[in-house]
Amino acid sequence: MTDSEVAVGVTHVADDTMKMTGCGSCGMYMILEGAPGKSFVCMKCHLIELMEEKIRGLEMQVESLVEFRKGFEQIMEQRHEVSEGKSSDLQMEAGLGNSEGRLGEESGQWKHVTKRTRQRKRRASEGEIELQNRFAELENEEGVQQVVTEGDRARKKRRAVSPIGKGEELMEITPNMSPRRIQDGLKRITRENGNGKNLQPEGTGDRLENSTVTRKRQVYVIGDSLLRRIDRPVTRADPENRRVCCLPGAKIRDVDLRLKRILKGAGKNPLIILHVGTNDTARFSLESIKGDYARLGRMLKEIEAQVIFSGILPVPREGQQRCDKIMTINRWLRQWCYKEGFGMYGHWEAFMDRGQFSRDGLHLSREGNRLLGWRLAQLIKRALN
Repeated sequence: MTDSEVAVGVTHVADDTMKMTGCGSCGMYMILEGAPGKSFVCMKCHLIELMEEKIRGLEMQVESLVEFRKGFEQIMEQRHEVSEGKSSDLQMEAGLGNSEGRLGEESGQWKHVTKRTRQRKRRASEGEIELQNRFAELENEEGVQQVVTEGDRARKKRRAVSPIGKGEELMEITPNMSPRRIQDGLKRITRENGNGKNLQPEGTGDRLENSTVTRKRQVYVIGDSLLRRIDRPVTRADPENRRVCCLPGAKIRDVDLRLKRILKGAGKNPLIILHVGTNDTARFSLESIKGDYARLGRMLKEIEAQVIFSGILPVPREGQQRCDKIMTINRWLRQWCYKEGFGMYGHWEAFMDRGQFSRDGLHLSREGNRLLGWRLAQLIKRALN
């Protein structure tokens, strides 16, 4: 076989592996190896879709802010109108009173008053001065005993005398002392004197029982195994009132079944952040996932809480088809949350680096955990403030 025949054979093999493919969005042709998918989209069109998604999200946020501002301006206008009505009524009453007084003083004649006009004080005549001794009450002992300041009287009423015996401690209860501090003081006095009697002042027991401790707003971050190792950055600001619930392998239905048990004792109007849906994209169809989200939304409305859905992260180990499915779900989830009154916080652009994921291409690395925890902590801070 000659050299020319060998070259022709290599050319045919290259033609078989390299094929001309057209983009389904812009129509540009590209030479690619192998057989691409039916709905091929080039990288530029893919970036344009990401930009359009972000712009749509910003437009929805702007619309919500405009509606909020209109409502706020209406409320302020109503308050301003009410305050103006009250002030005008008071001014009319004051004007009528002043006019009647001036008519009485000037024998029915009007008097022109300007800004610089000052009402001079009339000096009392010598006949109107009353002479008296202000210290006459202090000359006798009875008057001295009757002069008691209001502070001494109030202090005597606030004193709670210990009933153990003479010469023992007295505890003064000031108005700004908390019920807990009063109880601690009484326990200390009982312990020092070695007597088990109840030294609680009269009237303080009912006040301690009726007092309620104000509880801060509870925060719950619930989701699948992507929430591992994010509890420190999320709960660092308030460990007593913030919880991170990680359910490895959980799907939307699992969160729906366990939600009420997790939120038992959550208090009034808790903040709930849900990060779930990655495992659903690998097994279920789009319609099934949308139905599960709708069922979870009905459950959340019964709880009466502030809810924010966290967007699904990309999965680097899967192909373009899985990423397109996740992007479609995120777009639908943003529109659905806006319609149902929930919040939605996306992370797609922040997790485009492969180094933020572990070797399996699904879970996050330590760097990715720190980034996700920091983003959720900032989200909680903005939501609470």
